[in-house]
Amino acid sequence: MPSLNLNNLDQKIVQLPTLSVVVTRLLELLGHEDLTMVNLMNMVSEDQALAARILQIANSPFYGFSRYVGSLQDAGTLLGIHTLGNIITAAGVMNHFPSNSGDGFDRLSFWQHAIGVGICARVLARHKGLDMEMAFTAGLLHDMGKLVLASYFADDFAAVLVWRDEHNCLLRDAEQAVLGLDHTLVGARVAQRWRLPEPVVNAIKYHHSLPEIATPLSELVHIADILARGLDIGHGGDDLIPVLQTRALQHLSLDWQTIRACLGEIEDLNAAAGVLLKQGKG
Repeated sequence: MPSLNLNNLDQKIVQLPTLSVVVTRLLELLGHEDLTMVNLMNMVSEDQALAARILQIANSPFYGFSRYVGSLQDAGTLLGIHTLGNIITAAGVMNHFPSNSGDGFDRLSFWQHAIGVGICARVLARHKGLDMEMAFTAGLLHDMGKLVLASYFADDFAAVLVWRDEHNCLLRDAEQAVLGLDHTLVGARVAQRWRLPEPVVNAIKYHHSLPEIATPLSELVHIADILARGLDIGHGGDDLIPVLQTRALQHLSLDWQTIRACLGEIEDLNAAAGVLLKQGKG
């Protein structure tokens, strides 16, 4: 019998480690309208690893600034509170999880896929006039429930991987068969406990199965996940491509011609994403 199931999910999640104190406090501050850049920078400076990571990302080809960003103050000026908030959210979650542990789940390939989904979501968001940074963060973290299962429910997840291999199915289907729940629910519940932004929580929860009335961000991540799989960017835990819910394309007024026009930009950004892979401790 699996130790994790629908009946004890919330009880088990409460027992999981939380994000670092600094990241938790930063996430709480980011929800306040009166937050200033000075307050944010003072908080970030308390975590030297986080500060170094922000500078590393700011100086990467991913953002493409024409000059070197030498200080947190420069990063804050160039990136702004909103973008910094998304970097903090992503970095805090990515560095929370352990690196490869020989459990049959390739975390490097997982993060390659997660970053690829984030990039696809970001590029599509730009073309549709949506929030690019929130789209990237939601895409990056959409599968965090898989890491929760692999890292903290190792025996259960091992049984899921066996089922996946025996039935050649989507990881999500194997999770449902073995545990009676899947990574979307686990990820959303953990994201809520960590007080991640509500739009990100919803994208995590619904990226495989969109409700009748879905948020544009959830629809965007749903499409981005399937696009990244089709482009063979990383490996999210199985080799199959889920069914695309075409109403997501309709709601976002996206067509395949627009998506094809985004492929060059996605390829360029994915090539520039090496600095983000270092985040994931691959």
